[in-house]
Amino acid sequence: MKNGPLPETRAKHGTPRGPWRTTALTLALLLEACGGNAPVEPPPPAEAARCEASPVRCAEQSIDQLNLLTTVSTGEIREEGTVAGEFHTYVDARAGGASSTQSYTYGRFTAQGLSRVAVDDQAALGSTDWDIALRRYTLRVNSGVSGPSCVAVARTPAGTAFESVTAVDAAWEFRTEDYFNESCEAIAGQYTLGLATRLEDFWGYEACLSMTGTVFVLRLADGKHVKLQVTHYYEPEPQRVCDETGEVPQPSGAAQLRVRWAFLP
Repeated sequence: MKNGPLPETRAKHGTPRGPWRTTALTLALLLEACGGNAPVEPPPPAEAARCEASPVRCAEQSIDQLNLLTTVSTGEIREEGTVAGEFHTYVDARAGGASSTQSYTYGRFTAQGLSRVAVDDQAALGSTDWDIALRRYTLRVNSGVSGPSCVAVARTPAGTAFESVTAVDAAWEFRTEDYFNESCEAIAGQYTLGLATRLEDFWGYEACLSMTGTVFVLRLADGKHVKLQVTHYYEPEPQRVCDETGEVPQPSGAAQLRVRWAFLP
């Protein structure tokens, strides 16, 4: 017995036979009812995948050496001005005073500005919700021995102007937090104050904390990049006097930082 033609095959130089013809006709009628050949809206782009959480090395040493607490900071984060995608953010990093009775102030970079994340220090060791943590003169990012995420930092060459950084340079070396060595021994920060975090170079010290103007670039967990410069540790006028004279008038408003930042394309 000979096999007959498949119902979906076409006759030579002819129109489709079988159910294909009905399907095509039905589709044409549906398109006409919906406005003909109107363009179909493409689906929204998928959000970039964030890196997976990783265990934090030397967590107990971090708790001891960085005085990581379980009291959430009451420090405020607010935007003081946004121009052409450039943010000027105020961060209250006083943490209850010089003795630090509160956790770091935690934040996450968003299209609307730096958003405060209400998490305490020890919980932050297991959280990927934050990008940056600020307390007094110590700034940390969420990676390596600091947190379970993968925020990495590159330091631009000395003297780099904030405005001149307009794109990611392939020569930049991005590094995660590693202020403990493989044996979980602490690596002291500059002037032997605190630990050697990736952002410690934002300040210098003689009789007060002067701003170095260093421009950092952060690679966030979703692959986006942020250029960042800390412009004030003190309130604006005391900071100006400190930067120009090496001395700071009192009251200084210490640990009320201003951060200038923007996303890079």
